[in-house]
Amino acid sequence: MECGGDHMKMAVIGDEDTVALFTFAGVGRGVVAGGEVAAQLDELVEDPDIGVIIITERIADTLLDKITKIKLQRELPIIVEIPDKRGREEEREDSLDALIRRAVGVEI
Repeated sequence: MECGGDHMKMAVIGDEDTVALFTFAGVGRGVVAGGEVAAQLDELVEDPDIGVIIITERIADTLLDKITKIKLQRELPIIVEIPDKRGREEEREDSLDALIRRAVGVEI
């Protein structure tokens, strides 16, 4: 990912297997979710080199308010929620339309 000539990095937060897979695939930074996952997310969000954070749905569900706030208040990093090795949680509503609807109460 390139932003203004600088190369942005990707990071992944997830279970051990998911992090290993993405790290093997070349994602720059992997964080196996531990007890302080909120602090781990904060650290990645504040890192100016990180442009995309991939996080598994099950972990994201424990940080839903924090992730929604980050998505509404910041352009970067982009936070992408993915299923983990157990598969998709349920149908998710994380589109831009849903974020706008939550933020301002207007459907577009």
